[in-house]
Amino acid sequence: MTIIRKNELAFLFLALLFSLCTSNIYSQEKSKDQKIKKLTVIEEKHDSKTVTTKKESETTYDNYGNIIEQILYKGGEVDTHFKYEYDADNNKIKETEYDKKGAVYRISEYKIQNGQRTEKTVYDSQKRLLLKKTYQYTYFQ
Repeated sequence: MTIIRKNELAFLFLALLFSLCTSNIYSQEKSKDQKIKKLTVIEEKHDSKTVTTKKESETTYDNYGNIIEQILYKGGEVDTHFKYEYDADNNKIKETEYDKKGAVYRISEYKIQNGQRTEKTVYDSQKRLLLKKTYQYTYFQ
């Protein structure tokens, strides 16, 4: 019975060790210690006669690992384009969306208090108010 228990423990230890060693290999979470500046995703499609290569997306990061620009492509053309700004605590405070021609389409601004988003205000390209959301938090006592 002791031999079986030791074998079970050894198996569990090896399984745990394996899962810890491989979890980062498949993770696409941002890692602040990797200092990635830009990620470009290229899609390559194969059919029986041709290979088609298209840029799928470009994501640019700041020194803190925050996404500062994201461009998604469709059919080789810009589909959506966003730029982001952050405060000193790495909270997103502004999001600018551009149209396919590169002109400002919409601007979202965020207010943060004590690390919590309290308000989101959305404007059109002329800074006319489109939407305002207020976030109210209830805490456990």
